[in-house]
Amino acid sequence: MDVARRTALSNFYREEFLHHIDYLHVAGILDESNREVADRCRAFCARLDELCCLEHFPELAASVLQSFDTLSRLSGRDPRLSH
Repeated sequence: MDVARRTALSNFYREEFLHHIDYLHVAGILDESNREVADRCRAFCARLDELCCLEHFPELAASVLQSFDTLSRLSGRDPRLSH
């Protein structure tokens, strides 16, 4: 995958994941009692540029995004997030 496409894909998923993480934090689902989970989610987002190079990244990213959406249900609230 060329650098421009990888960067665009990485930026797209980073924005989506962080949007879900922020929502889960505001909703009280991610809080101090499970800070490690939030930190791991943010670490995953920080590694997206590297992970985009993996052959199975699109499937991995879609699966992780679906898991976030299962918790946040943002796709039902925010039309820009419909998958």
